[in-house]
Amino acid sequence: MVRLKLRWTETALAEFGRMLTYYNVRNGNSKYSRTIVRMVNDSLKLVTKFPQMYRLVDAEEIQDIRMFHCEYFSIYYRIKDSEILVEAVFDTRRNPEDSPY
Repeated sequence: MVRLKLRWTETALAEFGRMLTYYNVRNGNSKYSRTIVRMVNDSLKLVTKFPQMYRLVDAEEIQDIRMFHCEYFSIYYRIKDSEILVEAVFDTRRNPEDSPY
């Protein structure tokens, strides 16, 4: 099985960083943030091996975006050429109307 390369968009990386910073400040330490990073990375490793394992986002205006839940977080990605492109990270405890997709 060929493992695809993983790449993050600048938007997804910035949002993920803001989310981790929020939890660092709120909790007064980085323990929970490190747990989030580990969970997301473990899930994305699996996606690089099995890129079509998660469902496509069900919206007519959006094509080829897949999504999976990782505890309280939704990770949106697309398969592009020979790589996985992480498009967005969303904390599902936020207002659902703020969801990127």
